[in-house]
Formats: sequence, structure tokens, C-alpha cells
Amino acid sequence: MRRVLATSTAAAALAALTTVAVPATAEASVIQICGVRSDGLLWCHNDAPTSVRSYPDRTDSWQVDTLRTTYSWFNCRTTGSLHAGGNRTWYKTTGDDHGASGFVPASAVHTSSSFDADPSAHGLRRC
Repeated sequence: MRRVLATSTAAAALAALTTVAVPATAEASVIQICGVRSDGLLWCHNDAPTSVRSYPDRTDSWQVDTLRTTYSWFNCRTTGSLHAGGNRTWYKTTGDDHGASGFVPASAVHTSSSFDADPSAHGLRRC
């Protein structure tokens, strides 16, 4: 009975390891975690499409571009107008349509509220 139980346990463990999905492409093999990488950029999932604004303000700034990708980089953070996320943190990035730099509200970036409260503590520089 012990040998059967040990064999069953080992088989279950092996099955659990072999059911991990293998990405179809090399690009998909990169695990997309939200965080600041060694290059100082924040890489994170985000809402798309998202307006990239000339200033960190939804009403008093122009839309200079659009962020269409759902996993993007952000090179710094600043304080701006209050947005739907309930804070004033905005992240700077480059849009996908025209390559223009601008700001998106933290509510459009899938960071945690604790990250948004103090992005510098997580390694993201101030703009």
C-alpha cells in the first residue's frame, strides 16, 4: 500500500509539473510582471486604448498620442490632477501611434495602490 501511495503521489507531482503551459513564441515566454526592472523602467499591464496626455491632467492637457499595447513601459512618475484611481500619480510613457511622450493616470496602469502611493520606494524615478 505504501508503495502504491508513493507512486501515486509522485505521479501527481509529475502531472502538476507537466501541465504548465509552454508559450508558442519566444516573445510570449517572458513572464510579464508589473514592476521596476534593472533598467529603471516600470513595466506593467495597462488599459488600452489609453490617452497619452501632454501634462498630467485629464482636462487641462492635450491628447498627444494613444497607448494601444496592454503591456507597456513607463520611465518616470509625477504628481498631477486627481484621477479615477483616487490619487494624483501619473506615469510618463511613449504612445504607440505617433511616438509622442506624455502622461497616463495611474488608474490606467495595473499597479497596486501601495505602489501608486510611493513609486519611488519601488525604484521608479520622479520626472
